[in-house]
Amino acid sequence: MAGKPVLIAFGSNIDPLENLYRGLVLLHQAIGIQRVSTVWKTRALTDPNQPEKREQEPDYYNGVVLVNDGVGDWPPLELRHRLRSIEHQCGRLRSQERYAPRTLDLDVVLMGPRIFAGDGMILPDPDLLHRPFIAIPCAELVPDLVHPRHAMTMETLAKKMAKIPETMVPNHTASLRLATIPQQMAGVP
Repeated sequence: MAGKPVLIAFGSNIDPLENLYRGLVLLHQAIGIQRVSTVWKTRALTDPNQPEKREQEPDYYNGVVLVNDGVGDWPPLELRHRLRSIEHQCGRLRSQERYAPRTLDLDVVLMGPRIFAGDGMILPDPDLLHRPFIAIPCAELVPDLVHPRHAMTMETLAKKMAKIPETMVPNHTASLRLATIPQQMAGVP
């Protein structure tokens, strides 16, 4: 793969299909999307100190996008700022509650071989090593890309995960709708 591949995780559990579609259209307009992974429906993560909330939280739709070449040369905090702006345009209100429902969540997972830590951001995102709903879509998009800290390909990382949890299932309707965004937006300024 040419350039420095940039992978951005996306998720939503408030009107997820509509918010993800709107958010990815805005993301494509802002920085360009090359490919969209399969969309996975996953159980919401909840505060370990409040397990009773697990059944109350709506499920998430999660996936990863590979964005256009060139974005890998941006400063990481500038990219995060752009993502936060898109989240805001889609109605995301950040709160202190880590496990709050979200209209849109966009997180930089990896920026090519870059290793970075600053202002609350870590690259590669440590969640890539522990969350199948991030690792599996990354492996789908760039199976041969090597994790800069662990010298494993995305495919190997995904295979090291325990089997896909029962609470994680592909959502084919969402996958089809979101995968067409780059083609629908081709040539649109």
